[in-house]
Amino acid sequence: MPDRVIAVSGLKGGIGKSTLAMFIAFVWAVLRGKRVLYVDADPSSQTGWDWWKLARDRDTPLPFDIETWPHAQVGDMVADRTPGKYDVVVIDCGGDSDAILRSAVEVCTYALVVTTPNKADIRRLSATFASALKAAKDAGRTSEIDAAVVFTKVDNRRQAANKEMRRQIEAKLPMLQRELSLKPAVYADAMGTNVTSHADLEEAKELVEEMEAAA
Repeated sequence: MPDRVIAVSGLKGGIGKSTLAMFIAFVWAVLRGKRVLYVDADPSSQTGWDWWKLARDRDTPLPFDIETWPHAQVGDMVADRTPGKYDVVVIDCGGDSDAILRSAVEVCTYALVVTTPNKADIRRLSATFASALKAAKDAGRTSEIDAAVVFTKVDNRRQAANKEMRRQIEAKLPMLQRELSLKPAVYADAMGTNVTSHADLEEAKELVEEMEAAA
């Protein structure tokens, strides 16, 4: 197995899950110089695959490989097809399939559950997190996997509301302190581009560093 397999799951579309997964892949490939595979296992949007194709068509290929495995055998495919080829695998699990998340968690070393700090987006958070932990327990790997909730699309003009949402989640679930802010010029405009700017990768870099420290 690769040294690190990171499962990124979300509750619904539009929360920045795929963007976060892509930026994590950029950090490992651009800043860390690792061999990275991005697995687009999202059965509904395939944002990662579209991103890769747009970058290729612009003659700015991404610094990592990508595969589309949007089915409940994604964990088996990572285990079977990546050893010796990659140092890091990032799995974009989507938000529509509990089976895909469970399969990814069976082989991952870190599970991220993504949400925005908005009430509408955190309704299913506890259930999704519990499903990930149950998958790890069923696979007998609970002690081998770290898991946390992470905020994306954080609007700093709503600091009081953001802190209250964080307080409510942290009372029940582990959370990363690092988060991705609401920066359209960085994240929304990144679609289809090869992100190499260290400044644009700073938030994701700090997030990866926190994940590494926890592991």
